[in-house]
Amino acid sequence: MLGEEKVLDYVENFDNSEKQEMKVSKKVLNAVARRVLLFENSVNFERMQSLAFTYTMIPVLKVLYKDKQELSKALQRHLQFFNSNVATASLITGVTVAMEEQKASGKDISDDTINGMKTGLMGPAAGIGDALFWGTFVPIVGGITASMAMSGNGFAPILHQIIRIIVYVAFTFLFVKFGYRQGINLFQMVGQDTVKKITQGSTILAATVIGGLVASLVHAQTGLAMKSGDMSIKIQEIADQMLPNLVPISIFFLVFYLLNKRKWSPLLVIGFVFLLGIVASYFKILIVQN
Repeated sequence: MLGEEKVLDYVENFDNSEKQEMKVSKKVLNAVARRVLLFENSVNFERMQSLAFTYTMIPVLKVLYKDKQELSKALQRHLQFFNSNVATASLITGVTVAMEEQKASGKDISDDTINGMKTGLMGPAAGIGDALFWGTFVPIVGGITASMAMSGNGFAPILHQIIRIIVYVAFTFLFVKFGYRQGINLFQMVGQDTVKKITQGSTILAATVIGGLVASLVHAQTGLAMKSGDMSIKIQEIADQMLPNLVPISIFFLVFYLLNKRKWSPLLVIGFVFLLGIVASYFKILIVQN
């Protein structure tokens, strides 16, 4: 794997203003983007997404390297370990296309430089992609469509998939072309501070949205009551005066505790909540809102 010194040396000496002969057409870039959409179709324990990345690069490499031996070497250098968030891996793919284009044009770029770039960017790309896509976008879309479904809209589950697919495909094509245009400059644009700020902002947004969804989608109250002679005081009425939606938020924190602290699997948590609901409902500890 490329040492940090060689990567930084290449970044410092990279002349982005120099006009290079364009050898990769828009049609080829679109072919690359379409193959990025199939990234998760080939994953192995040894090198994770290496085969998928190599498959994605085939349209570009066939254009740049007409000699079979050079094409074979180009394919082999992309079989190194690679693993990142699929949505933002398209950025790295675009950068790789730009570097391969310059290498084919005679630029002094070694195999280690290309693989070092991929290794250096796949971590930050995974952090940004996971925070924005899985941590923010998916919960928001899921919450909105779930609310529609609970209102009796049978199209909501289909709409959920349509929105996710459209956004995912659009960003994949956009990121491939953006990464191609920016080239190695993404090394300078993406730093730990940038990734940290994006991740923190996405986490805050997702937490805010999920908090609102808990209050609107978890319809649970307690049926417990205190009796004093002929008088009955409902605990739920007291709780509503002190902290509305106390029961839903308590259930949420219980689930969060089991997943995050106790490391229970999602299936185990679902089964637990299912049994808890039956038992608590039978003893009138929990009731469903009318």
